[in-house]
Parts: sequence; structure tokens; C-alpha cells
Amino acid sequence: MKIKKFIAAFLLVSLFLSSCVSYIDLRKMDLVTKNSSGTILNLKYAGDADEILSVTAEKMIEKGFLDAQSEEFGYYDVRFEATTWSYTPLTVFLAYVPAFIPLFLLGIPTAGSQFTLVAHLYIFDSNGNIVKHYSNTNGYKQAINLYMNGSGATKKGAREFSKLFDIILDEAAGDSTAINAALQEAGSISANNNLTEVQANIDRFFLENPYAQNSK
Repeated sequence: MKIKKFIAAFLLVSLFLSSCVSYIDLRKMDLVTKNSSGTILNLKYAGDADEILSVTAEKMIEKGFLDAQSEEFGYYDVRFEATTWSYTPLTVFLAYVPAFIPLFLLGIPTAGSQFTLVAHLYIFDSNGNIVKHYSNTNGYKQAINLYMNGSGATKKGAREFSKLFDIILDEAAGDSTAINAALQEAGSISANNNLTEVQANIDRFFLENPYAQNSK
């Protein structure tokens, strides 16, 4: 009788774990980037007005990556997307076979999530015209078993997004000569008072290129 109760309880735990869905809370990520080259002319954030997202963007881009000593010559935006697909391995059904219960006690996965991450950096000139767009993507799986649930997905996601942005910023720094030339040709932000037109140009780019993935 005790064995039957144990098996029943174990099945309930296994099924509960298999129903746990891991997800990345983008607003709670702590993104940390390493590039502090300061090779690109100063830019102004033109992205989401949400305070948390704007602080995240400014922390990555304005803390060393840009030449903060120069006048602002354009705008930047960063965006990140996370797609999650949850799955239940065939092994979870083996929980109904008492002989396989020791495998679950050893930590065999009962479920998991497949994550696809995409990171973007956009650079616009003072007129709101796109100068450069960088993107990078990565995918990974995160297993759920008797000892690990999906609660660490946000921290894991932050680490992976930070790696993606590190690659992007390094690539952008390598293109700094061409980027700065385009920014200087358009002039500084202070020389363009038509902010309505600037914002309209930026909005138009995202409207026409919602899924742009390749550098331009």
C-alpha cells in the first residue's frame, strides 16, 4: 500500500513538473555588456519609453560603448525577442512504469523549454534615417526535472542576451569609421529641430521592417 501511495504521489509530482512552463521575463533581465570602446559618436536613445526597458538599453549602450564626450549625432534603439516552445519528453510517460521511477529520482528530464533569442541594435542619423542595423540570434534548451524547475529562465536568458549583444557591439565598433562618417554627414541632433519628422522616419522604418534580421 505504501509503495502504491508513493508511486501515485510521484506521478503527481512528475506531471506537475511536466506542466511547468519556463519563460523569460524581458523586463526583469539584467543585461551586462563588455564593450567600452567609445568609438562611435554619441547617440540618443529613441526606443521604448518604458522606464525599465530604457534603463536596460542605456546601461548597455551609453556606459562606455559610445563616445559620451562628443555631441549627439543620431539615435539608437535596442530590441530583444524571446520565443518559447515547451515540450514534454517521452520519458515523462515512463513515470507510469514503476521500474523507471529510479531514473526520475536521478534527475531524468520530465519536461523542458526551447528558447529562441533575437537581439537587435539600430543606429539612425539625426534625420531618423537608418544607418546600420545589427542582429544576432541563438537558441538553447532548458530542462525541467525533479530538482530543477523553470524559475531560472530569466537569469539564463539575460546571460544569453548579454552574449548576443556583446557580439553585436563588437561588430558595430569595428564599423565605427563608416558609421561615424554617415552620422557626421547628416549632422548633429542639435542642428535638426524637426523632431516630428525624425520620429516619423524612425517609426516608418520599423513599420516597413518589422522582422528585419540582416545588417544593412
